[in-house]
Amino acid sequence: MKNGKIPDWMRTIRRWKIQILCVLGGFFLYALAMSGAMSDRDIAEGRLMRGGYGEGEREYEFQVKGLAETPVLCQVEISPRQYTEEEAQEMFHNILESLEEQILGENESLSKVETNLELPVEFAGTGITAQWQSDAPDILDSYGQIQVEDPPENGVEVWLSVELTDGVHRAESTFPVRITARTVTEEQRLTAGLIDEIELADKENSADISVKLPETYEGKALSYDSQTGDYRLLPLLGILFAILFWARDKNKIQEEKKQRKDLLMLDYADVVYQLMVFVGAGLTVARAWERIVLNYEERRQGKRCGLRPAYEEMADARARMQCGVPESQAIAEFGQKCQLQPYLKLSGILEQNRRTGTKNLTQLLGQEMTVAWEQQKNMARRLGEEAGTKLLLPLMLMLVVIMVIIMVPAMMSMA
Repeated sequence: MKNGKIPDWMRTIRRWKIQILCVLGGFFLYALAMSGAMSDRDIAEGRLMRGGYGEGEREYEFQVKGLAETPVLCQVEISPRQYTEEEAQEMFHNILESLEEQILGENESLSKVETNLELPVEFAGTGITAQWQSDAPDILDSYGQIQVEDPPENGVEVWLSVELTDGVHRAESTFPVRITARTVTEEQRLTAGLIDEIELADKENSADISVKLPETYEGKALSYDSQTGDYRLLPLLGILFAILFWARDKNKIQEEKKQRKDLLMLDYADVVYQLMVFVGAGLTVARAWERIVLNYEERRQGKRCGLRPAYEEMADARARMQCGVPESQAIAEFGQKCQLQPYLKLSGILEQNRRTGTKNLTQLLGQEMTVAWEQQKNMARRLGEEAGTKLLLPLMLMLVVIMVIIMVPAMMSMA
């Protein structure tokens, strides 16, 4: 892009991206359908394809026309492909050429076997299996496991035979194997000797409360250290968890504050409306306030509404009025505790009209209610958008599940 200008071809793709995806999706589904229809084409051409070497029998179901007056349904099983004698012998030869290296495992050669052999019983993709036999199973069994702990110093020879077969043809071969003692390094020798010395001290001083570890061994000064973990990490883990819990609690407090603010804003229009109605009916502000609180407490007792911060603060202000706190002070403190500009404005309106009289209070509350309803609509719209955003991930997951439910049976039927 030069000078920030989008190329024409890119604008075209953006404009027609849905159509392009639909076309590509159609070709993709066509390719899947054609791959699944290959067997149908073979049947129409009058042939049934065998499975590969080593595969199981294939089942076919098809209709035969011309055998009777109406098409006849047939079900047959076709055996997998078999090697010819020449093909089988060539495959056996190829396997035997590399078989000695395959069975070595961790050993260097079959003339010096110190660890167990790895004897395969099948060869993937060939349909050929192997059966092993040892002439000395008490030394080396037919699974390649060494059965003696201490072979002679010069080793012991075992003959290991194998029979390869594809189910019809067979081939045999024999491998000479010499089982030798495992090579012991100097470190292993010293470690084993030290352990033997400690075990001897344990047996000789079984009545003592502890076993004293040797300070020297073969002229080497020894020191010991526990094999336990490094506990210095634990204080760091404690600090990390403390930070995580602090962050969680702080986030919880912020979430509770946000939820309280949202509930206060949602209830503001209702509070103003009820005050306007009761004051318009001739009640004083204090009596209207009391009536609103009593209605809220009645709904709470009847479990017709949950805990609402605005009404709880109004109930607290009413309780202070009953305890002798001046009405103006209680209403002013109500606005300050709500900590929102609309409630501060409402407490200001009520305080101003207490001083000048209630002549214009209904009109002012009506004007404030109009503003409050608009705020409530904006608040509801914002909460709806937030809820829609939170539901986006579950909807995407449901879409993926539905696509899997639709596509998997279709692809299985094509196979």
